Amino acid sequence: MNNLLHYLNTIFSILAGRLPVTEPVIDGQSQVKRKVWYNWFERTRLTFLVASFALFLGVKSPWYSLPAAALKTFDTNLVIASAGRAIALLFALLAGAIALWFSRSCAARMLFWSGLVAVLLFPYFITTWSPTVAFLSAAYYKQGVEATHHVQRNFPKIQSQWKQNITLSQPDPLKSIASFSIKDSRFFQMSSWDLIWVEGFGYSNNFFAYIGRGWSATVAGLVIGLIAFYLGLAERSFNALISDMGKFLPWAGVAIALLVVSMLLPNFIDRHIDTLYAQGQYRPVVTLSKILKTCYPPLQGDTEFLRREAEAGFYANQLDSDAIAFVKGLESYRRKDFIRAEEYFQNALATQPQNFLVREYLTTSILNQGVTYFNGPNSPTNHQTGLAIERFERALQIFPAHIEALYDLMLARAANGEFDRSASVARQIIETQEYPQQSNLALLGQAYLHNSWASYHDGKIEKAWEQYRQSIDNKAWKDSGEAQE
Repeated sequence: MNNLLHYLNTIFSILAGRLPVTEPVIDGQSQVKRKVWYNWFERTRLTFLVASFALFLGVKSPWYSLPAAALKTFDTNLVIASAGRAIALLFALLAGAIALWFSRSCAARMLFWSGLVAVLLFPYFITTWSPTVAFLSAAYYKQGVEATHHVQRNFPKIQSQWKQNITLSQPDPLKSIASFSIKDSRFFQMSSWDLIWVEGFGYSNNFFAYIGRGWSATVAGLVIGLIAFYLGLAERSFNALISDMGKFLPWAGVAIALLVVSMLLPNFIDRHIDTLYAQGQYRPVVTLSKILKTCYPPLQGDTEFLRREAEAGFYANQLDSDAIAFVKGLESYRRKDFIRAEEYFQNALATQPQNFLVREYLTTSILNQGVTYFNGPNSPTNHQTGLAIERFERALQIFPAHIEALYDLMLARAANGEFDRSASVARQIIETQEYPQQSNLALLGQAYLHNSWASYHDGKIEKAWEQYRQSIDNKAWKDSGEAQE
């Protein structure tokens, strides 16, 4: 037994880079020193191992979740989130190495502080440098809110079986993802500076609606790692923290200040472009607009910015047929001529399929046609459900997993007596709720209810009762796989 303890202690001593710890023990008539290996598991080392484990969870879990079909259709990806997972892996290995071998120097502490700031800037990188992903998260969040509002306003009618007296809401497109803007001088008051954090750095509800557990685990792992560093310094920990902050904060402050300037400067230039446009200097407007939306990608998803650029190009005889088609579609949409708007947006999308704003307006134009057919020309009882269903399905081909389109399609099929197909759409809605951090309770309740109606008409009374309970009590929910059976 003593030999086994000796070998274990030797191994752990080599890993830790330190001599074995001993303690006196009375053995018979003489006092001997028995080597103890369990002291290797000291508080600091264990804390580093916990940090490494949390960081590995950040590698394993997704940082951001959006429907794969939508990412493919919009020709985008979550490469920035993948880069974040690579950072988490680097720090997970580093935390494990520090626990076993490496020293806990000031340079290592500065590296962890820098990693924490970089990870906390993940929302900024997504909302600023991945505009299509930012658009998708904002659009899905807005669609979920609108569907919830419709459920709340029309709950008794939606709960009914035949949906004969229900009217659908006219959807509105997401007009801009460039939410960070200086509207007036009040922006520079202290009370308005939270806009920099929420809208500039991306800490908004629509972004965090689709955040993954990987990001949270990585932040937690880095914080735990920093705690481990200062735990290991014992009585010198507070002085070391003050010294590290004195070294780190000036550089971090400079970096944050540069990012803030990079967000404010496009606003100032945009105001200058407005002035040039009002003065009739259209060529500089076109030139500066092209440069600005390249340097500040959120402006690629701003309707008014793109409209002004297209109009300036028209007046300056620098015609861009795609931009002109988009503006004509906007004008038709404003007049509620949705069929004509669809034609223009189709032409614009055919030549620029990656333009997410054109795709959004095209989808909304088709949806509005379907809503008009469903609501009827004179009264809500004159449903033209066949035409409405065809429009909703077309909208889903253009914008996969569009929440309002799925919700309207589910109601339209139920109103048309197609309960099995309505339940099929309901299961698609349940699938879409796997992506948000928090599921939409109102939407899921209606999805389970329409599953219940389908089971009832199939004669499966017990299953219908179970699904009805799921529609009113989230404690009765099952995982999505069982719900779709």
